[in-house]
Amino acid sequence: MRAYLALFGAGFQRQTTYRLAMAAGLVTNAFFGVVRTAVFFALYRERDQVAGMDVADALTYVWVLEGLFGVVWAPWFWELAESIRSGEFVAELLRPGDPYLRLLAFDLGRTSSVLVLRTGPTVALAGLVLPLRLPDSPGGLALLAVSLVLTALVGFQFRFLFASAAFWTPDYRSLFMLVFPLLWLTAGFVIPVDFFPGVLRTLIEASPL
Repeated sequence: MRAYLALFGAGFQRQTTYRLAMAAGLVTNAFFGVVRTAVFFALYRERDQVAGMDVADALTYVWVLEGLFGVVWAPWFWELAESIRSGEFVAELLRPGDPYLRLLAFDLGRTSSVLVLRTGPTVALAGLVLPLRLPDSPGGLALLAVSLVLTALVGFQFRFLFASAAFWTPDYRSLFMLVFPLLWLTAGFVIPVDFFPGVLRTLIEASPL
């Protein structure tokens, strides 16, 4: 366990060294968040609710999504695949412990850095100027913390699966490009899942996305 905790800390420390990249990510999140906010303000100017969501729900969706973008589609997306393709991944197989758990611990450390330095400020600043609907009770905050951990775990698993394709094909990026549009849509990034037709919405809500 101490080894995995050390890897978690190393991952956190490594990610915090990329300060310019973190600042660029914050600016990018803010830009697209403002664009999406304008779109939803235009939509809700004509009606009070859409698919059971009011404007506060929609804006919360926008800014939480922007905050979590760097958690799921992490900037280090292709590092593992490139190490497999180059053969550097062999070193991971020679180290003690479970290679999957080592990668997970290091990745969660990096993700925690993103959550603290990118997700938190993005959502907090938006909440100061917009009517976001965020949890304000201990139970709600606990559920939010659990959901963020699950988000990090699901994000890592998807990145690990895509990277593992490099074991069997040098053209692993093409597999990603084939699956990516479907993930982009069903994960609720394009539009809220609440806006989907009934049967499709039920299927997507039952998935880990």
